[in-house]
Amino acid sequence: MFPRIALLIVALLCVLSNSTRGCSVPVFRYGLEHWTPDVYEGLVFHRGELTADQKALVEKFDPASTNTPPVNLKLRTIDLDQPDSSEWKTVWESFNEQRLPWLVVRPEPRTGINWMRFSMPFDQTALDKLVNSPARRSIVERIANEDSVVWVLLESGDKEADQKAADTLDTRLKYLAGVLKLPELSEADIANGLVSVGAEGLKLKFSSIRVSREDAKEDAFVDMLLSTEDDLKEINAPMVFPIFGQGRALYTLVGNGINNETIDQAAIFLVGSCSCEVKDQNPGVDLLMTEDWAKLVSDQAETTTNVAKADDKEIAPPESFQPETVTFSPKNDESAAPTSVSPAPKFNLMIPVVAILAFVAWALMRNRS
Repeated sequence: MFPRIALLIVALLCVLSNSTRGCSVPVFRYGLEHWTPDVYEGLVFHRGELTADQKALVEKFDPASTNTPPVNLKLRTIDLDQPDSSEWKTVWESFNEQRLPWLVVRPEPRTGINWMRFSMPFDQTALDKLVNSPARRSIVERIANEDSVVWVLLESGDKEADQKAADTLDTRLKYLAGVLKLPELSEADIANGLVSVGAEGLKLKFSSIRVSREDAKEDAFVDMLLSTEDDLKEINAPMVFPIFGQGRALYTLVGNGINNETIDQAAIFLVGSCSCEVKDQNPGVDLLMTEDWAKLVSDQAETTTNVAKADDKEIAPPESFQPETVTFSPKNDESAAPTSVSPAPKFNLMIPVVAILAFVAWALMRNRS
């Protein structure tokens, strides 16, 4: 696993390097426009010929298929009766499963994420839950509606702990939406195609949703979130996953780690200028999502081009920002006041602090080794 402390170092160094590199596009927007999601590999184990319906299901996930909305999953079939399947038999036997056909899904080996695997019957119902769910549709819709980051709170089942985490998250997000400032887009970055919208089309907007581990419709999504790091399944605590770009989970805030400081760190990184433009040099794991991201970005650019802005005042937290459960019914909690701890709105003032934090994080990780 790429340790969480190492993710923090990468995030801090990316912010720090902003003083010497020129990209002015916020990380969340650069990720949406340029970071194509990693593809998951689906291995369909079977014996003998697949049925016509099963073959059609395999073809449905062919990257060249135009029959369905794009999804970052490709399937390959492995006939265990064929001699060339011998290299896969150890993988198949490791699941101790007798039913066939059977689907095993994993990130592509190039990602280095070797602990994440999903195993299920190979049928339409299982695949539908694997690649889509109500919570993921909500995430896509919010990003399409120009949410900068969607913060997913995965509940633990402990109502008191879950509510505390939700209150902390939502109160802080409302505060940050009022004090953080977007980088000033440079005309050169717009002209060079680093961003498809101008400053008038770039919004700072946070929202959150709550997902229950007991929701059967979210089984696959919950399993995926808990697999973004190799030890999360062992922890029974509320967790927060900041999701941005084309369905990328930044990293995980867990239990008491869901606090103002860690929320600030994640938000500042995602709102700050994208200094590390290569996706693999940034923290995060791409999730399985069904969406035509290129069309989404194109539609946003067309909309912002055609719609004149009525005013140019400071962006305040939108009225639509409310914590929601997976049934997506809004809640309203205005009782908690923001704390006095606040991030500096101008990122260049944070450079000395970032340098110190990066050194401390490096020292801590070195002591662990």
